[in-house]
This record gives sequence, structure tokens and C-alpha cells, in this order.
Amino acid sequence: MKVVETEKIGECAYCGAVGKITRDHIPPKGIFSKPLPDDLITVPACPQCHSDETSKDDEYFRLALQVREGIENHPDVIKSRPVLLRSLEKPQKIGMVKGLLENIFLAELVSPNGIFIKNQWAIQTDMNRLRRVVTRIMKGLFYKLKEHRIPDGYEALVCDEDSFQKWPANVVQNYNENLIKPILAQKQRVMIGNDVFSFKYGYDKNNPNTTCWIFTFYQRASFLGLTLPPLPK
Repeated sequence: MKVVETEKIGECAYCGAVGKITRDHIPPKGIFSKPLPDDLITVPACPQCHSDETSKDDEYFRLALQVREGIENHPDVIKSRPVLLRSLEKPQKIGMVKGLLENIFLAELVSPNGIFIKNQWAIQTDMNRLRRVVTRIMKGLFYKLKEHRIPDGYEALVCDEDSFQKWPANVVQNYNENLIKPILAQKQRVMIGNDVFSFKYGYDKNNPNTTCWIFTFYQRASFLGLTLPPLPK
């Protein structure tokens, strides 16, 4: 007898829409090698927030991270590399591969003191796509840990280490002192898989919905996430 799966109805962790939902993995399960870890996290997501487009972003995210310098020697990257290379041979992946190849350039590697070391090949990745994936991860983890969505009107901001340092100095100092340093001081971090993904999390004691996250992928690629209340009018 054929078993018909019951359509699940619930609230989307990302947009709050109530209706048919699926389960979305946070972070994307594709960044892990097989066999997949037992402690993968999922959240309910509507078809609009968990679509073919988000899946394409997830694939781009995995590829863009795994070609970064210093990450190629991570055990999980080495293990999954043959699978990744085979997947890139598929006709539907031609556009993604072409996009990355077109953004390879020769960059100067310099020391912290500005002394030239050597030229090396680098890839200019689409940071907007990377931030979209990390933002979705932050929203999903917020929902998972707090059991409710980020409140309406709040900003969900994500940046990498370099772009954060380009923010206004007074803003950087404020976040460093009140949110980021206390989180970095925490010894405990949540880790999934073979240190493929980990995060630390903290919040403002006066407003628990104001949160700060530090996400790390493959032990090297880090992103900062913030959920901030609406600016006073």
C-alpha cells in the first residue's frame, strides 16, 4: 500500500508565512562531506524562502568557500572535493563555473607591514550571495534558539571581517565593546560536523532580540551577524 505523506502546515522561520512548509538545513547540508553529521539543524521554511534560488545560492556558497586559500586543506574539503568536481561537470552548472572563472585575477600578497611577498591567483566572489546564505543561517538559528522569528522591523546584518572594519570607527568600537568581545571571550562554541561549521552567540541584556553572532566555516572563513532594533524616529 502506498503511503501518502501528509502535507505539513506551519510558520516559516524566515518570513512568518503560515502554510505549506518544508525543512531547511542551517547551515546548508551541502557544505558537509558524507556521511552527514547526526546533529544537523533544520527549521520550517515556506516554498518562497526555501526555493531553487536559495539552493543555487547554497551551492555557490560551498564552492566559493572551498576555493579560498587556507581552506583547501580542511579534512572535509579534501574528502568532498571529488564529489564537488564531478558535480561541476553537469550541464546545469556551466553558468556557475563560468562566473567563478571570469573572476579569477592575479593579486599581490603583502605582509602586514605592506612588504610585497609574491603574486598569487585569487577569486573575486559575489559577497552578496555569500551574505544571503549567512543571513538565512542567522535567521534560522535565531528561530531555533529563541523559538520565534526575528521581530518585524529589526535589521539582520551580515558582513565578513574585512567589511566590518570599514564601518564608522565609533560604530565598530561600540559593537566590539558591548557585543563582540564578550562573545569572543566565551570558551563554549557550538560546532557541527568535523569543525565544518561553528558559531558563538550573544545578546544585549536589555534587549534579548538584539543579538550578535560569529560564524566560522572550515575553521577559517568567518562572518559577523547582527540583529538590530529599528532606529528611533
